Amino acid sequence: MNKNPENRIKEALRLDGNAYMRERGITLIELMITVVIIAILAAIAYPSYTQYVLRSHRTAAKTALHDMASRQERFFSTNNTYATTLAQLNYPAGASVPIPDASSHFYDLSISAANATSYTLIATSAGSQQNDLECANFTLDQLGSQGITGGTGTAQTCWR
Repeated sequence: MNKNPENRIKEALRLDGNAYMRERGITLIELMITVVIIAILAAIAYPSYTQYVLRSHRTAAKTALHDMASRQERFFSTNNTYATTLAQLNYPAGASVPIPDASSHFYDLSISAANATSYTLIATSAGSQQNDLECANFTLDQLGSQGITGGTGTAQTCWR
């Protein structure tokens, strides 16, 4: 039995005959290939993610417009006229209502062209939602007509 520590290590590392086991690890080229693959996947995934986020904010704006329209109809059934201010619909006083809230809002709700027989409700994009070039601002009137302004899309595609 060989008692020299150096020889014992060599014997433990010997794989087959005189060949020694190669040390395990990754090379710089393997690391760079991995980084490039991750960058390509991120470049593909990030635009899809941002479009998903924009679409989810659109849903919040459309829901808020429908809620505001139902408040308008309740107000009309009681007063025989449509509300001209947000305060009349029990929203906080001001020119617009931030959606979903004041800390991180993506749309501002407002009433436009309201009178005794008609109204138009508008959800105007704000903050990061202004990057939504397809469906910028949503509109809804007393007849339930859904529209958009300022976007490249159509009302039919934006309201679905």
